Amino acid sequence: MPRDRDLPRWLMAALMRQAPRLGRGIAQARVHWAARLGSPPVRAGRPAGGDGDPPAPVKAMGLAFPNPLGIAAGFDRRGRLGRRAAALGFGCIEIGSWSPHAGAALCHPPSAGDAVLGINVALGPRTSTTHALDDLLAGLREAWRHADYVAVNLGSPQAAALLCPSRLGELQRLLGSLKGEQRRLADCSGNWVPLAIKLRMEREATAPPPIVKHLEALGFEGLILACDAGPPATLQRYADWRLPERQRQACHQVAQAAMLLDGRLPLISVGGIATAEHVTARLDAGAMLVQLHDALVYEGPWVARALGNAAPGRA
Repeated sequence: MPRDRDLPRWLMAALMRQAPRLGRGIAQARVHWAARLGSPPVRAGRPAGGDGDPPAPVKAMGLAFPNPLGIAAGFDRRGRLGRRAAALGFGCIEIGSWSPHAGAALCHPPSAGDAVLGINVALGPRTSTTHALDDLLAGLREAWRHADYVAVNLGSPQAAALLCPSRLGELQRLLGSLKGEQRRLADCSGNWVPLAIKLRMEREATAPPPIVKHLEALGFEGLILACDAGPPATLQRYADWRLPERQRQACHQVAQAAMLLDGRLPLISVGGIATAEHVTARLDAGAMLVQLHDALVYEGPWVARALGNAAPGRA
């Protein structure tokens, strides 16, 4: 029998193996409960060497992030947690993905809390690329009132065809239309909401998609790079990310994208981040911010506090 402080990880691993849907539901319930509690219980363990300064605030996309740790889209799909993620030690949270055909609208994300709020918008599960712009425009309009930034998700299977090199011109026109709508909404609302692009890189990918080097010219404010997004929160996937070689691959992909961006746009790294060492490696590779997903399931709601205390502070 594991020690008490390891029981949640052991229990979540068993649940995710036998009943993943139930396991994800319990993980989300734990997070909501912890956010209401507001501080970790005394028995919550810290990793060895966890007495360092917490990570410093980060300025990116014209926004002030309390720290570089965030929750990735997919964990809080409808925004029930929202800005209350700050109570768990996160500097930001990305909710969604949302599309006009998702079956349920976004909740009004809780306004209490200091976490930066991003809303991820995507193509519907049956949307063809011919109608991609309609879905993304609808998502941008829906998100505008609530979001600090909007992430345009091109990492979904539905959007994959748009990333073919032969369709680069078509993709540029689509993204240009989104930027035009961003300016129109800003004029109407008096509020500017940055736009970031989310892309996915498969494990075997040797170079970022061609669109990356055009993002600055198109006027986008950030890039979210998901390394091997894969099926959500499976136990085998979480174990694979513990392999040093897998982490090195992800850092290499981040470094390639950062080189193309050349410091002109902030880069957010997603995928397999679960330890302070993972955080430090992604930041060293060129990311300005990182997002967690599976670690919330397996390590529990206070994982950001543990990582923040173990990772070195950064100016």
